[in-house]
Parts: sequence; structure tokens; C-alpha cells
Amino acid sequence: MPAAIEKGSILIHRVFDVGGEISLTRAEQLITETGKGPRLKFSTNTRKAVIIKDAPLKTELGGETLKVPSGSFPVKIFARLWNYGVISITLDLDIPPGTRWEDLVTLAAELEASDEIDLLTLARKDALKKQVMPAIANPADWDISEDYITYIVEKAAGLGNPREFIKKVDVAALIMAENKEILGEESRNFILESSIQYSSTDLAIIDWNSALLIEPEGQRDVADVIEFSLTHLLEFRYYDEMLSRKLDELYDAMDKKRESVANIFRNSYSDIAEDSSHKYMEFSEFLGRVENSLKTVGDPYLAIVFRASAMEFHFDDWRKSISRKMKTLAQISQILHGEVNTRRSHWLEIIIILLIAVELIPMAVDLWKFLR
Repeated sequence: MPAAIEKGSILIHRVFDVGGEISLTRAEQLITETGKGPRLKFSTNTRKAVIIKDAPLKTELGGETLKVPSGSFPVKIFARLWNYGVISITLDLDIPPGTRWEDLVTLAAELEASDEIDLLTLARKDALKKQVMPAIANPADWDISEDYITYIVEKAAGLGNPREFIKKVDVAALIMAENKEILGEESRNFILESSIQYSSTDLAIIDWNSALLIEPEGQRDVADVIEFSLTHLLEFRYYDEMLSRKLDELYDAMDKKRESVANIFRNSYSDIAEDSSHKYMEFSEFLGRVENSLKTVGDPYLAIVFRASAMEFHFDDWRKSISRKMKTLAQISQILHGEVNTRRSHWLEIIIILLIAVELIPMAVDLWKFLR
């Protein structure tokens, strides 16, 4: 087993939805000059440089000391603002030279269980959001966030051939942050089988909760693509939860079914239906952006990384769930519109009958007088 990791880092991500949209140009103006950073760009010596359309704005947020049971670690903190209303906060922690693999697994378990990370990233997000608030359209706070950890190994004893290296260390224990239980052979093989490579010296293993990247040159483009995918996952979850909430509103409205005479000319469901149509267009635009991401990430290897992330994050399942709810939402809205229109027709028929009756009253009075 390799003795120790000589050089590496850990990227701890927290991703938050803060509003409908962020004007990156306006946000860049609001962020102080010392904190301003470049837009996200993938550029390496071996791969063609590519730039994400509407690339996020990166800003440095200083440093902090992260305390876990095994010790205190200095971390650099930076954030990225994405134009679709997302802020991602990343803690960049250098792996101490000489760290044994089993100690790295222990650290991974401590990071997964750390409440301090959540408090720290939430505080930095709130401060940054307050700073760029004028650039955020429809600001909001969603109580759900995404978390992810990427382990990057640049140098290690016995690293040589990455595929041979991952056979000598317990990659599954690191990916699953499991330092107590011994994982079964099937679990280990399943994780190892998902590895992908660009060259013979690098390797990436991407799982739903964390990733291991072997990058001898210290490149961060693969890690950036994973973060890019993570923001999409958050948006999928947001739209799915939002549609569930809209459906609940419609179900409650159907249970009440109260249309009084005073509002017979007002469709009480029209506001919900109109808002649903707006959300449908909003999601369609977002879905198109996700589908075009593979074209935007023009480097073939990075496109493979994006697809691997999309598979681990179950993009297809989220997409199907949202599409199913969108269809249900449209059908229920149509039914409610039909019910209200039917009720209006009934009331109009009653009014017409009453008007005819009123017209007949004088004739009935005259007839009654005549018969007397």
C-alpha cells in the first residue's frame, strides 16, 4: 500500500439557490476590487481551452481554520455566482504532506460529519448574498442545499500508474467516507468500475457524494465541471419541489371548490394556472440550458466528465419527475378552468331565467287583474 500522499487538496462544496437570476455584470460591480475574480475558464496544457457560456463569477472570500477531531486545517474559501440564481461556496483544504491513506479516509469521515462546515459556508453565503443583493432578481432563501467533496491527489508514493494505484488503496472507503465498516468487494468494484481517464497519468472516479481525482499537474477543470453539474442538480431539486408545492395548492383548491355568487366572474384558479405556465417556461429554459451544456463544454473529455456527473446525480430521473409533474399540473389546471367555466354557464342560465321571470311579472299582474 502506498505510504503517503505527498501533495493534494480537498474541495468542499456547498451550493445554494438564492433567487431567480443573478446579473453577473452587476454583481461584478458590487463586489470589491480585492475580492473580484475571473469568470470560470477551463484551460490546461494538454486540452483545448473551453469556456462555459454565461460563465460564473468567482470571488475570493479569504481564509479560515477548520477544526475537526483529527486536527485544525487552514482553508481558503472562494465562491462562484451562477447566472441562474445559484451561489456555490467552496472550502479549499491542502492535504498535509505525508498523510497516510487511512488517515485521509478518517479525515473524509470527519468532514462529512462536520457541522462547522455547514455553519461556515452558510455564513459566507449570506454575507455574499447581502453584498450582491441588487444584482439578484426575485431573491429568496431555499432551505435545501447541495454538498459535495472532491479529493485531488497530485503526488503520492507509488502513484505511477493511476489504475494500479487505485487497486492498492481503499478508494471506496474514501468515496463513501467510511472509516469504521469494511465495505464489501461488490461495493468496491462498483466504484472502481466508474473510473474514467484522459491520459495514462490521470484518473477520475465520480460518485454521487464525492469524487477522487488523480491530477499530477494539479489541474482543476474536472473539479470545475463537477461543481457545474452540482449546481444543475440543485436546480433540478428546486423545480421538482416547487412543482410539488404548486400541485398541493391545486389539490387544496379542488377540495374547497368554493365559488360564490360574488365572484362568479372571477376564476379563482387563474392565478395558479398563470403562475404554473410561467414556471413551465422557466423550467423549459433551464432544461434547454442543461441539454446545451454538453455543447458548451466542448472538450470531449470534459463532456464525458459532465455525462458521468449527470448519471451519478440522476439527472434523467429528476427530469422525468419534473416532466411528469408538469403534465399533471397542466391537466389539473385545464380541469379547474373547465369547472369554473361550467359554473359560470350555470349562473348565467339562472340569471337569464330570473330576467325572463321579471319580465313576466307585469304580464302576470295584468292577467290577474283581468281575471278578477
